[in-house]
Amino acid sequence: MKNIDNFALSLTNRKSTEQIKLNEVDFVEIIDSGILEGIPHIGKIISTYKGFINLRDKIFIKKFIRFLQDFENQNIDEQKLDDFKNKIQNDKNYRIKITETLIEYIDDLKNTQKIGIYCNLFASYVNGDFDWEHFLQLTDCLERVDLKNLVIIPRIDTKKGKEVQNYDEDRVTAEGNLQSSGLVIKMSVWSADIYPTQFGRDIYKYGLKNTISNSDK
Repeated sequence: MKNIDNFALSLTNRKSTEQIKLNEVDFVEIIDSGILEGIPHIGKIISTYKGFINLRDKIFIKKFIRFLQDFENQNIDEQKLDDFKNKIQNDKNYRIKITETLIEYIDDLKNTQKIGIYCNLFASYVNGDFDWEHFLQLTDCLERVDLKNLVIIPRIDTKKGKEVQNYDEDRVTAEGNLQSSGLVIKMSVWSADIYPTQFGRDIYKYGLKNTISNSDK
């Protein structure tokens, strides 16, 4: 449980991982160097279990630190971020829920860009753009989709007049989610046109679009 607390509380530290250059040095060397031990909360995990951390653990910690680096650079409303930090620190059940979910999904995500998109979605949740259940649904979609398909979403023509106006949004979104990714749906067997579901629009708006913007800087 102590590890859960440390992973959770690491979300409350801004700019704590700036000095870590994940792409420049082998991560095993970074752990052995001791530099991670200076990171609040994560450092406690490293220093306590350093001699027992296997390769899979090291890979996960590397991915988690990458997530932290992205999270620390997110543009989140200060009041909402303070509210989130306070809840993480003071509400044990919330802290466990958040941390176990992050650990589970970050461990499953194999692609660096997906970790960035996942972080964008989590930051949007913290920012109040959608609720926890919607965040989980978006995460499930992100897990299933191939990146080569994900980048098609912003190319779909959804100009005013192109999208079908008369359909049940909830029903169509749910049906789309049953497809392989849940992010797009074909509206007619007679047409090749595809349309983003609510999940698809939100993956692009809150996840992929921010990642594209950040990569251009």
